[in-house]
This record gives sequence, structure tokens and C-alpha cells, in this order.
Amino acid sequence: MTTPAQQTALEKPVAAVAYFLELQFKSGIVRVCSYSQTYNWGGFDWVGLGSLGSISPIDESAGVASSAMTFGLNVAQSSVLALAVGVVEDYRGQPAKLYFCPLNDQGQLIDAPEICWRGLMDTMAVSMDGEGGQVALKCETSAYGLKRRPSMRLNAAQQKQRYPTDTGFDYLNNLIANPQLWLSKKFQQI
Repeated sequence: MTTPAQQTALEKPVAAVAYFLELQFKSGIVRVCSYSQTYNWGGFDWVGLGSLGSISPIDESAGVASSAMTFGLNVAQSSVLALAVGVVEDYRGQPAKLYFCPLNDQGQLIDAPEICWRGLMDTMAVSMDGEGGQVALKCETSAYGLKRRPSMRLNAAQQKQRYPTDTGFDYLNNLIANPQLWLSKKFQQI
């Protein structure tokens, strides 16, 4: 995942790192970083200066269990606050990517940042305290969708709307109401 130069920097006793968060809202893409300055990487400006205030720990597991990540965004930026109090459809289910990159002693990127987490935006909560405010953006991995059940069951009318010539669901009520013997009595006795 890391280049040899990045690995060498990470093996030092003290290593400075920067995280880059890309949030793909329907109204536009927001790019922020965790370091104290703005970086130009990949042809885009990644806004620093406290824009990305906190990142919850990444939980790894051997199974397909979903673990949420929470990103703390600074509400001092009016664009982030506007997105947080805006319509839910602008962010819910949209992609979020987190990149990681070690820095040299001058605070410059060592090679290109590597992606370390990706998921989908889920909920936003704005909180205010004495020192200022923060937007807590909860993001889920794609495995989170496996836990959700479909919002509705498919019936004959819905199937006909999608596929007008399909008649398979027309017989569903009859099959459920009148169970049939599929195996002969002789076969079942064996």
C-alpha cells in the first residue's frame, strides 16, 4: 500500500502524517485535510487549517461486519455548515474516501497519498460548545447495506411495472394459499 519512501518515513521514531478526506456531495465535492496547511494534490486544493478536526479509529475485523467512521468537520467554514443543515438527500448514500500520507521534515507530502478507507455518508449532526462548533459526519462501509432489509416486498403489480410481459408473480398468491405435494409418497418413504 505504501511506497518505499513512505515506508521509510513511517519507520522513524516520530512520523508526521496527513489525512485527506474527499466527500462527494450531490451539489459538489468537498476536499479537506487534517494538517495545518492547505495542500495541492491531484490537481485539487485540500483545505487544511482545522477543516478535518477528528477521525474516529478504524476498526478492522475478519468478518463482513460493518464499522462506522465518524469525521469531525469544522463549522467555521460556511460551506460545511450549509451542507450539514441542508437536505439529507445531498449527502446520504454518497461516497466518502479517506487518504493517508506521511510528511517529510518540511511538511511536504512523500509521494502520493494512498487510500486507506472508503464508504458512504450516512448522518450529520451539528454540535456547538464554548470553543466553537463541529459537524459529526458518520460514514458506513459498503457492508452496512448488507444488514439492511429491502424497504418493501415485491408484488405482482410492481413486477409488471418493471417487466410488463413477466407473469411469474401472478401465480404467487395461489402457490402460497394452496401448497402442493412435490414429491410422491413412495419417494418420501425412502
